Amino acid sequence: FACHGLNILTVEGIGDKHDGYHPTQKLLAHLNGTQCGYCSPGMVMNMYSLLESKNGQVTMAEVENAFGGNICRCTGYRPILDAFKSLAVDAETRLKEACRDIEDLTMICPKTGSACAGKCSAAGKIKDKKGVHLSFAEDKEWHKVYNISDVFAIFEKIKTKPYMLVAGNTAHGVYRRSDDLQVFIDVTSIEELRSHSMGNNLTVGANVSLTELMTILTEVAAKSPNFGYCAELVKHIDLIANVPVRNTGTIAGNLSIKNQHNEFPSDLF
Repeated sequence: FACHGLNILTVEGIGDKHDGYHPTQKLLAHLNGTQCGYCSPGMVMNMYSLLESKNGQVTMAEVENAFGGNICRCTGYRPILDAFKSLAVDAETRLKEACRDIEDLTMICPKTGSACAGKCSAAGKIKDKKGVHLSFAEDKEWHKVYNISDVFAIFEKIKTKPYMLVAGNTAHGVYRRSDDLQVFIDVTSIEELRSHSMGNNLTVGANVSLTELMTILTEVAAKSPNFGYCAELVKHIDLIANVPVRNTGTIAGNLSIKNQHNEFPSDLF
C-alpha cells in the first residue's frame, strides 16, 4: 500500500534479453562483476539509481559509498566496483576505456532502450490526490493522506484506537511494531512535512529523508557562513546505515524510535 502513486522500475524495466540490455547491465557482465548472479539485479539498479539521482555525474567515492547496503559473496566486490567506477567522472583511464560515455547512459529510455526524448507522455504525478482508506479484518485500517488536515480528521474519527504514522518504516527492521496497532496512516505524500526554509534559523520538515537532509544542509552551508557547521553534520549523517536506508528513513522517524526505545543508538538525537 505504501507504493500507491509510485512509478516502480525494476531491473527488467531498464533492459532484458528481448529488448536489449542497459549499458550498466552490459558493463557489469563485461568486467566480470557477476558470478552466481543473485546480487546482480540489485547492483545494477543501485548504480542506475545513483546515475539518475546525480544526472550521470558521479565520483568514484560516491559509487563506493552507494553500495554499502549491497552484499556479494562471490566476487569480493572488486570487479563490481571496477565496473561501476568506470562511469565516474574521476575514473582511472583503464576503467574508462571499458565503458561508453556517461552521456549515453543517461540518455537511454528505460522503457524502450532507445534515445531519450526528454519526456514521457505516460509519466507524471497523480492529478487526483484523493485520500485512500482501506479496511481489513480485526478492525485494521490503512489511510493514505495528502495534507495535514486529513491526519487530524482521522485522529478525530479513530478516537483512542492505537495508530502509527507511516513514512520510511525503516525501523521495522530493528524493532517489530506492536500487534495492538489498528490504524496506519501513510504520511509520505504530505508536502508540508517535506519542505524547509531558512532565515535566522533553518527549519526542516519532519518527513524529510536523511538523504534529502544531507542535500539541504550542504546547500545551506554553501550559501551562508553562519551555517557552515552544517557541512560537518552532513559528514556525520553520511555514516548512518547505508544509502537505501538514508533515502527512505526520515528525521521524525529516527527521533520517534529513539523516544519509544531509549536504548536505540540514534545518530540524530
